[in-house]
Amino acid sequence: MKISKYSEMERKMIKADTGSVFAVSGPDIYQSTRLKDLMAEKFGNELKYDVLRLDGGELKEGDLRRYFLENSLFAPGKLLLISKCHNIGKAAQSELIRSLDEGLNDCALLLTSLKTPRESAVLQKLEKKMPFYICYEPFERDMPGWAARIASSENIKLSRETVQLLAGYSGRNLGRMSDAIIKLALYHGPGSTVDRKGLLEVLAGKDRADIFHLGDMIFGNRRGKALEAAWLLMRYGEDPNRLISYLFGQWQKVVQAMEIVESGGGKKKVANVTGARFPLLDKLMKYSRTACKVDPAVAAEAFAEADRAIKTGVDQLVLLARLIFTLTSGHL
Repeated sequence: MKISKYSEMERKMIKADTGSVFAVSGPDIYQSTRLKDLMAEKFGNELKYDVLRLDGGELKEGDLRRYFLENSLFAPGKLLLISKCHNIGKAAQSELIRSLDEGLNDCALLLTSLKTPRESAVLQKLEKKMPFYICYEPFERDMPGWAARIASSENIKLSRETVQLLAGYSGRNLGRMSDAIIKLALYHGPGSTVDRKGLLEVLAGKDRADIFHLGDMIFGNRRGKALEAAWLLMRYGEDPNRLISYLFGQWQKVVQAMEIVESGGGKKKVANVTGARFPLLDKLMKYSRTACKVDPAVAAEAFAEADRAIKTGVDQLVLLARLIFTLTSGHL
């Protein structure tokens, strides 16, 4: 039974009890790890089950049958967390399917994999047997909701502008967003409401260049200021991968905004297409007028080249300068 929404899978796991079985697959590690931790918390801490962590590729004939049938000595039951379930061999598969058909006694089960059902025959079988959630990278429109969810779990609140900035900063990377929010929670403390200033204090430091300023300079077509900001960010140890990811996400939105405005569309359509809200929406409208018009294919190749350069050890400031020169024509 395929589950389409993370929140639905989360609710099912929160209500889970003895005999519950779930499968979580797909490339987004943050979501799968969060759901795995939820199961471990529910059964290990709340229900006091033994928690067994197994590798699907290491299961031999008879292993699963024994795990399912043996009683726990000091716990009311067992939770089996089986990773890499796409590697389960044929004999273990048969035992698993038979046990699922018969029902589990004093056990619960979570199967995980980084692959998807279209990549694995095992996962295709499991998808028909249990609640099955595929962890894809979220859509951009979902990122503000994720920011609120993660912030709530860390007991802080985010202003509307902070949510927008975090969504831009993270791209569609939930791990990056989570790391940033955890830093905000540690710095500002439980119960805090974090505004733009509070965000920049943590992600950039006081009175320092920040990643958002770099984007403003590039899409404001101010090459000199952009190069200066890039140099300062590198000096302060900013991760170039994060810079390129942020700039790529912003560039995609700027291109969309420019195309909409040039075709006669307005702010409302830009908001619908990009998912941006005030005040970032106003910035996008401004960028649509100020950003350098670059052939999308040329810009895309420049981003790809920057990514390759990082992996091959090219000087980080040099690769950023090349990217900035591609995206700008102004000299201020």
